[in-house]
Amino acid sequence: MGRNPIYWDDPESFKPERFEQKSVEYTGYQFEYIPFGMGKRMCPAITFGLVNVELPLAHLLYHFDWGLPDGMKVDDLDMDESIGITVGRKNDLYLVATAYYPSWNE
Repeated sequence: MGRNPIYWDDPESFKPERFEQKSVEYTGYQFEYIPFGMGKRMCPAITFGLVNVELPLAHLLYHFDWGLPDGMKVDDLDMDESIGITVGRKNDLYLVATAYYPSWNE
């Protein structure tokens, strides 16, 4: 279903921009995009999996202020991609994490 040409234009190509103007849910109620399956064969751990991604990310964003190293500007970022099973950054992204203590700012 995820590569069905009825639902997707050029389905074999990686085009994340195809989701910009489209409201697509991953919960299995729309047939175009069903990464966790649907119906009675749907992944039983969908909630567990999503919480294990969202909660640590929320903690990292809340407890740290993130910045670029050595006065680097956003325009200086190298956004080249590597080719493989998944698309990733060609060069590593380095960030400086500064601890944020919300109770100290009160």
